[in-house]
Amino acid sequence: MKNKKAIHEKLEKIIFDKEKTYLSTSETLNTKKIILHEEVFSSNFLPDNIFHRDKEIEELTDHFIPTRHQKYCTDLSIYGVTGSGKTLITKLVFKTLSKGIDDTNYIYIPCNEYNTPSSIFKFILQKINVESKGRSESDYIQQIKNHIENKLLVLILDEIDIFLKKEKSYENLIQILSDWNKCVLIFISNDPGWHEYIKDHRTISRLHLSNLIFKPYDTDEIFDIIEDRASLGLKQGIISEDLLLEIAEFTAQYNGDARVAIKLLSQAASYAENEGCEKINLIALDKAINSLEEDNKINFIESLPPQHKLILVSVYMANHSFKKPDFDTIYNEYEKLLIGSNLWRKLSKNTIRIYLDELETYRLIEKEIGKGRGRGKGRESTRVFLTFDKQKFKEKIICKMIRNDIKPLLPRATTSSNSMPKTPPLSSYQKL
Repeated sequence: MKNKKAIHEKLEKIIFDKEKTYLSTSETLNTKKIILHEEVFSSNFLPDNIFHRDKEIEELTDHFIPTRHQKYCTDLSIYGVTGSGKTLITKLVFKTLSKGIDDTNYIYIPCNEYNTPSSIFKFILQKINVESKGRSESDYIQQIKNHIENKLLVLILDEIDIFLKKEKSYENLIQILSDWNKCVLIFISNDPGWHEYIKDHRTISRLHLSNLIFKPYDTDEIFDIIEDRASLGLKQGIISEDLLLEIAEFTAQYNGDARVAIKLLSQAASYAENEGCEKINLIALDKAINSLEEDNKINFIESLPPQHKLILVSVYMANHSFKKPDFDTIYNEYEKLLIGSNLWRKLSKNTIRIYLDELETYRLIEKEIGKGRGRGKGRESTRVFLTFDKQKFKEKIICKMIRNDIKPLLPRATTSSNSMPKTPPLSSYQKL
């Protein structure tokens, strides 16, 4: 019993001391904190103050007021550049429209997350509080129809272009929904021509589309937005109006994307906080802008064809493993990635050279011409280097390829018990 008591007393003392240290450290850190409420800078944050979108709010509300009384209205296509407030305003308007209404279901569907017809139907059932039964799409459709027989269903399909581009047959979902008399559709997209992905003209004719365009924010409008976010999420007086204006001007010239401006503000604050600065300074903002540009490069790489990405991985491997990442080394790494693959066609050296030139025009690689004259032994070979953040490339491209793209590259299993297994392609990723 004495031992048990001694152990408990010892544990209590350890916890007391550790907690005291933790609280003391937290208190010290809090006095140096710049970011007080990180959620304010999230893309999912719905602010109380909305700037420079009164006209769009008025039009949206006017168009959909009948739905509060179970009355059908025409379908709507909402489009504009990224970060122009399409999703935010639509969410807020329909959140307000739905208050006190039981016979109309307003459902927001992010199509980048729910990106198959089955997942969308199951999500609708979840939102109308109906347990999904059965396994086929027709089962889900019938369940939804049964529930909304005496109700109105208003569906907001965000990023509809991403959904339609994924699979041609997915346009059947639009046809099914447009055939329901008790269903109103709102489509949100950055692409004004998203409906061109629907190849069946009968589906297009069933949609009774009106259009609502969100224009990009200008400098003054972005300034008002980030000034409000700064007041909500940062310690008071931590950033000057001049720096806020700098962010607003950069973003307006960049693409007018308010989300980019909010991200820059958040990252600049984070850099300043990590450096122990009392205020956000120009150095922190420059770091945030550089980080943004690196992110854009990685996003662009994600959109490249698979062979281009493999070549970039080969350049990465050559730089990772060798002091002289010349063409022969890069091609050797490329061949290693395709070991055992019967599904990928190996490109010739000449084709790889052409693709490397193309990647250079995209400013994703740079070449360092070897010293010396002529083409003999006296001339050093040209070396190739990546021009973007290698760590981000590893985390966002290579790791994704391991998860998603490694299967078609794996060698087929051998049936012979005596045969030695081949080295799987991309296995070198795991060692990085």
